[in-house]
Amino acid sequence: MKAMISECMLGRPCRYDGNSKPLPDEVINRLKEKYELIPFCPEAFSLPTPRPPARFVGDKIIDINGVDKTEAFFKGANEALRICKELNIKIFIGKEKSPSCGVNKTSAYVNGCECKCDAPGLTSKILKENSIELLSEWEI
Repeated sequence: MKAMISECMLGRPCRYDGNSKPLPDEVINRLKEKYELIPFCPEAFSLPTPRPPARFVGDKIIDINGVDKTEAFFKGANEALRICKELNIKIFIGKEKSPSCGVNKTSAYVNGCECKCDAPGLTSKILKENSIELLSEWEI
């Protein structure tokens, strides 16, 4: 069975800060026993690395310079969905606290303060709406 996974969790330096957030080798090996892992970073698909961090502000995704990045995030999310459909991927393993890949938590500004809200990132939301099962890095 195929599973798309946030690429930064496999060690690719594609996060906004040019780093990765790799899972421990033993976790990756367990995942590889169960799934054919398809790595993808929806943000790096349509934005450069590194890039200014971005957070939800209402229903928009705004970077720390005040630039609306919502359209770029939608492009990455829609590409993730296209790949899932094309490759018959039914599971997405997401990086928590990401405005793209967060499954249970995402970064947002609420009343002018940054917080980690109980909500999915944009890619996770779109994939779930299209019947892709979501798994949090915290659940594996």
